[in-house]
Amino acid sequence: MHFTTLFLMKGEELDDISICEIEDDFCDRFCYCCGETRPKYEYWCDWFKIGGRWCDILKAKRGIVGDRSWGNANDKHIEGTYSVVEIKDLTEPIDEKFIYAIATKSRIYQSSNDWGGNEEGVDTDKFHELLTKINNKQINGVIALIDCHD
Repeated sequence: MHFTTLFLMKGEELDDISICEIEDDFCDRFCYCCGETRPKYEYWCDWFKIGGRWCDILKAKRGIVGDRSWGNANDKHIEGTYSVVEIKDLTEPIDEKFIYAIATKSRIYQSSNDWGGNEEGVDTDKFHELLTKINNKQINGVIALIDCHD
């Protein structure tokens, strides 16, 4: 199953990061790297791609184009859409229905269990609080759309 996760990097600026740096940071914290290592913070991700199946759905003034998966590899990039953006550059709010979780540097907050009912113990309130702050541009930083596979 694939899950869309926003990776929130508070205080970062778009000009100071690259996809490789984001991949390394996310992998070290949350991904099992196909069983090679254990991440610092456990998560259900064993493979991921910045962009992936839901590549470039963040609407912004500027950003970084993500990597497409095999299912949308031939799709053309639409101007004004990206997979990595500065929050201040968002031109449209992020629709909650596209996002399964928000990852910070130390934690994952899920919207619900498999986009269905809430899983016991999942802090959906913090997810909604973070997404609201992102959409209202109350957080300074960069977000990356990550296609996680469990």
